[in-house]
Amino acid sequence: MMLNMMNFFISCLMTSFFYKHILLTLLSLEFLMINLFLTMYNIFNLMNFNFFFFNMFLKVKICEGIMGLTILIYLIRNSGNDYSLLLKLIKW
Repeated sequence: MMLNMMNFFISCLMTSFFYKHILLTLLSLEFLMINLFLTMYNIFNLMNFNFFFFNMFLKVKICEGIMGLTILIYLIRNSGNDYSLLLKLIKW
């Protein structure tokens, strides 16, 4: 359990450090979601809860990954690289 939480905080730090490259940010967000998924699985397993929520969580995780890759492909086609600040995407 502590290992999952430590990995979660490491992935949060990775997300804040790699804000210039969109691909590295997407990878760190996927790492964050996997750690969150494992933590929720352990907590739900200890409390004997229903695992229906995991289907919804995995659907959101997959949609988030697809949307991130779509934006990455769009930026590479327009600018030629993924070395751009994420704040520029907010203005987009």
